[in-house]
Amino acid sequence: MSLWTFDESKGNTTADLSEKGHNLKIEGKSKWIKGKFGNALWFDKDAFVAHNPGKAIEDFSFENAFSFEFWINIESIVPKTVFGLPRKEGEYVSAFRKEAKGWWVDSYINNGGWVKATSADISNYGEWHHYATTFDGKEVKVYIDGKQTVSTKAKGPLNKTGAPFRLSNSCCGGRFFVGAIDEMRVSNIARTRKEIQTLMELGVKGFLAVFPKGKLTTTWSEIKKQ
Repeated sequence: MSLWTFDESKGNTTADLSEKGHNLKIEGKSKWIKGKFGNALWFDKDAFVAHNPGKAIEDFSFENAFSFEFWINIESIVPKTVFGLPRKEGEYVSAFRKEAKGWWVDSYINNGGWVKATSADISNYGEWHHYATTFDGKEVKVYIDGKQTVSTKAKGPLNKTGAPFRLSNSCCGGRFFVGAIDEMRVSNIARTRKEIQTLMELGVKGFLAVFPKGKLTTTWSEIKKQ
């Protein structure tokens, strides 16, 4: 559906490489740094990324299936003890929560009421870790570094609102993090563990190099359908 590599080296937007063209605007203090694959986007304590709510916002609302996948390096969670990435108010949020030595995740969906899938596994600050969550209309699953850490039963359809799609800057007084993100894919299907691990291990360029059918133009065509 949408794919961001965060490989820009300047500017305040990051390009969606799918045919949807959902470029994201960067707000607050940030910079481009060396990432897990190529470059990455680094957030200061007041930075966040948002999709323009006036342009095809329904593309980030889902009924019975979705997947979010990305690499993240959390240095600290400030000023609160939690932040959301991604988040669409009243619909879904991956809530990264602060612990003394690291972070853990609550993945929420709203199907008329909030359903929470808690992944209590602790990941260290200052390290790259891969995060993914999927919903297939029956279960919410969370994956950390390619390993499924929780599965919670939940039914669709999901609630739909006019809220913006955001990375960081959750509700309730501003909730941010310091750190970086890289290689993000948002899909309107539930990705399998194998699919998640493939993108995690190879990155976008490596994925393109080994994708079945081989040719770059064909590969991009397939990505744009997702």
